[in-house]
Amino acid sequence: MYILSREEMYALDKYTIEKVGIPGKELMENAGKGSSEFIHNELLKPKSKVAVFCGDGNNGGDGFVIARYLKNWGHKIKIFLLGSTDKMSPETFENCESCKGLKIEIEKIQSTNELGDLADLNLIIDAIFGVGLKGIVKGWRADLIEKINSSGKPVVSIDIASGVDANTGQAKVAINADYTLTMAAYKYGHFLEKGREKSGEVKVIDIGMSDELYDKFSPKAKLVTDENVKYPERFPLSHKGAYGRIGIIAGSPGFSGAAIMASRAALRSGAGLITLFHPKGMEHIFETQLLEVMTYSIPDLSKTEELNNFFKKLNSMDVLLIGPGIGISPQTVGFTKKILQTWAKPVVIDADGLNILSENEDILKLISGKPAILTPHIGEFARLTKKNISVILTDPLGELDSFIKKCKCNILLKSATTIFADGENFVFDISGNDGLSTGGSGDVLVGIIVSFLGQKLSLKHAAISASFLMGRTAEKLAKTRKTASIIPSDIIEEIFKY
Repeated sequence: MYILSREEMYALDKYTIEKVGIPGKELMENAGKGSSEFIHNELLKPKSKVAVFCGDGNNGGDGFVIARYLKNWGHKIKIFLLGSTDKMSPETFENCESCKGLKIEIEKIQSTNELGDLADLNLIIDAIFGVGLKGIVKGWRADLIEKINSSGKPVVSIDIASGVDANTGQAKVAINADYTLTMAAYKYGHFLEKGREKSGEVKVIDIGMSDELYDKFSPKAKLVTDENVKYPERFPLSHKGAYGRIGIIAGSPGFSGAAIMASRAALRSGAGLITLFHPKGMEHIFETQLLEVMTYSIPDLSKTEELNNFFKKLNSMDVLLIGPGIGISPQTVGFTKKILQTWAKPVVIDADGLNILSENEDILKLISGKPAILTPHIGEFARLTKKNISVILTDPLGELDSFIKKCKCNILLKSATTIFADGENFVFDISGNDGLSTGGSGDVLVGIIVSFLGQKLSLKHAAISASFLMGRTAEKLAKTRKTASIIPSDIIEEIFKY
């Protein structure tokens, strides 16, 4: 499923009108009709009282169409108009006039004092700003939004919750929608930053744009779903070597759990052979906790013969994970640098591996152009980019593109909405719940990613499919226990369980 920027939506609209030959009036009609059908069939009882807040842009035009249909279906409708008819497009103005012809009450308001009481309403429809809004809603319009939010009434936003930036999800003052009915495709702002919580449940309304249009324009972002997720294939006559030789460099005194969870997650998600490379002195912990995993002690950098044997073993791996719980000691920094100088196969770098990269520009440069996946959360990404978290959140997609252009790698940016970026495309993952908001979840995730890489998934599919699998597993667990009680070990044990 595609996710569009504001500019991509405008381009699709323009092409549809000018080249395909579907008039803007028809697109508006389709948008309003599809939205009103959902509202009438799913949300309203007969003869409901509905307030429709319309701006003077095309989002308001969609609102006028919705008001028309709901009026014809027997509901009591009142329109509150924010703005001027002089600023309306021809199709918006025509639909406004049609509402007058149906004797729908239209009240033009310029302050919240003119609004009156919303207590007797069954539903509020927000068609104020749409995807065109840039900047912060201020003044009496901001007061109006706050009054709608405090009304206690269910709210449906058309295209995007008014006050939310369609490209970044930024919102200082915005409608708290229960549903958002969006036209043609999802928008970035539905899933980023404040837009994720403001949008409520998002439904896509078909407005008559053909699938061929998306092939022609090839939108940059997609949403991973049950229908398009890709997991590794299994073969009845296969052997363990067919599913990858996985190397995991993880653990240090006090952080053995990170190595154990990453290894177990790789096992549960189908890895063929796993070797855990760890600091000397920890072998008894790992050999008793990880019965199916081979272990190998990392030698001191000064011991040439041991180091040569270490690299011989390491180079027999198909893929590598560096980071969970390894610390940032000089020894760790040194062998991380030495590994990345020669390693050319797929590598996943997480946790302390990311901390090493962020503090050592010369090591960060070693991954440039290699098949590497970095898996930072927002804070780690801020350290990698040397920017404040607030700057990252203002434009996460732009910051991802900028960093990837510089470092030539792949990023899986972890958050409530996780985003994979490779410099050409974005894939969004909105699966999961707050049960994943606990220490160790990241170790489980990278264990699954490196396992999927070993099982021959591409960098993109290994990263985003692992994230989606983990999210879906957390959702499944939430059916039998409260999310607060979900721990990473639960996720591991439920991976791919029917």
